[in-house]
Amino acid sequence: MNKTLIGKNDYLFLMNDPGQELKIHCDNLNLVSDKNLTRYNFNNFFITIFPNKSYLYKQYLPDTYNIQYRPSFETYKNKFNEKLFDTYEILKNEKSTYYKTDTHINLKGNYIVYKEFINKINKLFNLNILSKKIIINKTLCILNKLPDAIGDLTWPINLGDQEIYDIYDEYYLSNDIMEFYNKYIIINDNHIKFLNYDLTDETFELNKQNKLANWDIISKYIIYAKNINKNNKVLIFYDSFILNILPLYLEMFNEVYMIKTTYNNDLIDIIKPDYVFEFRVERFLF
Repeated sequence: MNKTLIGKNDYLFLMNDPGQELKIHCDNLNLVSDKNLTRYNFNNFFITIFPNKSYLYKQYLPDTYNIQYRPSFETYKNKFNEKLFDTYEILKNEKSTYYKTDTHINLKGNYIVYKEFINKINKLFNLNILSKKIIINKTLCILNKLPDAIGDLTWPINLGDQEIYDIYDEYYLSNDIMEFYNKYIIINDNHIKFLNYDLTDETFELNKQNKLANWDIISKYIIYAKNINKNNKVLIFYDSFILNILPLYLEMFNEVYMIKTTYNNDLIDIIKPDYVFEFRVERFLF
């Protein structure tokens, strides 16, 4: 069954996905479990939620889709209030912040979120974090031809036998960010390490195997960074939405642990951070 929905102007959307994105927004389907929300008990916590592409770019969906509801988001908002950052509010008036042929946010959109995220945690927790100024460039290309594992809505496994008239997309990049996802070859670096979930260091072994920071590695290991002249130990739970800007988050605090999973009290107990942050796309709010 095709997972790619072709919209207006060849904008591509995800359908038939486990998160049931279109049903959430069209049929008011709420997949959030109250039990899952009760696990959130860490005081210095802040969650950032990215809107689904179908909600942010609803004007490009076929007319048969009536996008209007956000029940899962509203449940989280009622739980966290000022400790929740709804990125829809700052992205809705911006152009070209998500890829046209991929499910994810692009670097331009992520940088907008990154700067506002820092503003919000500074105010909420009385911090003094400075955002890094970067120059972002744009090019037009076919995303699935890049070594970044993007353009996912044009992959045959999702597109099926459908044809797209215009497969080109806007791609944003910056020389001011370390190339990481699918490009960083793991080295024995004192700055960045790759840890098991019990915090044992696997960097040396991965370096011997000449491993690349691809999806298999990132989803399996904790990415740890130690920064001099910075304060606080931070644990960040995240999903694939922030991969293209992940190195900027690794630079923000004295110790940063980034784990590609959802909020987990067992990991919090092991790491004992000063602050816990979570980044989630809306369709994965369960």
